[in-house]
Amino acid sequence: MIRGSCFTLRHVQKEDLSTYLSLHNDLVARGDYLPLDLMLHGSAEKKIDEERFSKDLRETFLIVDDMNEIIGSVFHFKTVPYFNSREIGYGMYKQQARSKGVMTEAVKILASYLFKTLQINRLEIHTHIDNHASEKVAIKCGFLKEGIARGAHFSRGQHVDIAMYALLRGEWEQLPWRNLP
Repeated sequence: MIRGSCFTLRHVQKEDLSTYLSLHNDLVARGDYLPLDLMLHGSAEKKIDEERFSKDLRETFLIVDDMNEIIGSVFHFKTVPYFNSREIGYGMYKQQARSKGVMTEAVKILASYLFKTLQINRLEIHTHIDNHASEKVAIKCGFLKEGIARGAHFSRGQHVDIAMYALLRGEWEQLPWRNLP
């Protein structure tokens, strides 16, 4: 577990699965930019089991409040095999937790954790070009916009453009928050 200012990042446990799935599969809570596909119980359970043994492919952290209620999640995964990088993804499930800086802090904590524990040189965030809240998180965390991948993602029945942001190890080392847990 990694403690933030008003939340904790922790791995998904089997007893979290039902709550996590209902939050993850709530299309209204997801907002307008995440895909509409629903996660199946069996595939979610398999992912959690795989993550228990290795974080090489993917690692998911729940963002839980002081009452141990799941309010969001952050995760990282291996991008293309020839990049020395990880991509970070995130979602805030509870509307009342949005626009309070929680996700920005969670991404900073995850970025520090990754640079301190993995021999990577690069972190990436990819977001729908109209997702201004996600863009703000990336920028506040020091990620630089590298460009637009035109028609790169299929979501909600159409191909959409994705803004690509990255943070290099050398840039992270210069940030005042690099020593977060």
